[in-house]
Amino acid sequence: MMLVSASVVGERFMMAVMVGPIKAELHLSDTQIGLAKDMAVTLVYIIAVIPLARLADRWSKRKIVTLAAVTWSVAVLLCGQAKSFLLLLVGRAAIGLGEGAFTPPSQSWIADLFPMKQRATALAIFLLGASLGHLTGPALGGWLTSEYGWRHAMLMAAIPGFVLAPLVLLTLRDVAPGLADGHSAEATARQPFGSTLREIMAVRTLPLLILGASLTSLITMGLVSWTPAYMERSFGMSAREAGLGMGGALFLGSVIGHSLGGPIADFLGRRDVRWYIWIQIFSALGAMGVAFTMLSGPAGRVFPLIGLNMLIGGLSAAPLMAVISTLAPVHARSVTVAILMVSINIIGLGGGPLFVGWLSDTLAPLHGQESLGMAMRAVLLVGVPAAFLSLLASRTCVSDFARCQGRSPGTPAPATLH
Repeated sequence: MMLVSASVVGERFMMAVMVGPIKAELHLSDTQIGLAKDMAVTLVYIIAVIPLARLADRWSKRKIVTLAAVTWSVAVLLCGQAKSFLLLLVGRAAIGLGEGAFTPPSQSWIADLFPMKQRATALAIFLLGASLGHLTGPALGGWLTSEYGWRHAMLMAAIPGFVLAPLVLLTLRDVAPGLADGHSAEATARQPFGSTLREIMAVRTLPLLILGASLTSLITMGLVSWTPAYMERSFGMSAREAGLGMGGALFLGSVIGHSLGGPIADFLGRRDVRWYIWIQIFSALGAMGVAFTMLSGPAGRVFPLIGLNMLIGGLSAAPLMAVISTLAPVHARSVTVAILMVSINIIGLGGGPLFVGWLSDTLAPLHGQESLGMAMRAVLLVGVPAAFLSLLASRTCVSDFARCQGRSPGTPAPATLH
């Protein structure tokens, strides 16, 4: 699953380094590039992820993941053959479809295989795939494009998905929902979507964590998407230098954070399950403090501090997924993950960069080049309500975990904590 994740993330983000040649050959505007590169993927992902997660909960996660890998690999081939904007747009949209089919079942599948005491560690290993994809996609995509052209680069980028799809289908196995937690058949019985949604929202900890994580992602995306421009405007750094520094900081920070967060949460969680959520609080406030320092100092410490910011923020990712998948109804783990991802995509990926850009434009008449840094500092204040939501969740999670342990039909799924 880690390698499959690296494949889809790499294929999604490699187009960022192909903008110049694609734009020149297909005679596209910046608006069309933006629609194809980002908007098409995100919109289709948001629309498709919940229905596909519902299908994964009712059918075979192994087959869904296999079909997802084939889908985005074919989509990349289609992009590589595109002779028009429309065909490129369709190919990019299909990548969003494949990613939407992959994310929820992969996480719920891991949750079915590992008990709570190991779940965050297993999910931390899975998260390394996204970090690997963020590094290898643009890096290999840029090298292949310079050596062979963007069309051949996309053709070669499709190979990993076609290799991994049969490996998933032929070497992995489907397991009963909730296998690691010892669930009964009644706990995994399928229910109408409306009943499932009400059951998810009835677990008081889940809406609090989902909203808190979405606000945290708003901060992350507001920083990540605008830091290169901030370095260019405030310190005169070239786009090449800013891109290299940013890429290295994000990769190292996220890898270390994701690697440590899961094992730390599992270790502390054996003593008190609230540690899975207390880590969210420390992560949100710590990352906010580091980012304030980063945006208030000289250029030399920006990239080291944004790497530290990603490390501290990354500590919370695996524990968050572990709690979400554990407290979710067993028959709807994929759907619960999908709801989380939709919220993060809309609030974080959609709202973060947009809010910073709007606020920067608003402040520009009075503050000129300094307006972007001020807008980025302002968005960090969202970390306060995010931490508060996690604090509220820490006060409800103990009773939610306890309720899970003695499930009857219609109540949330149980969890084996130790």
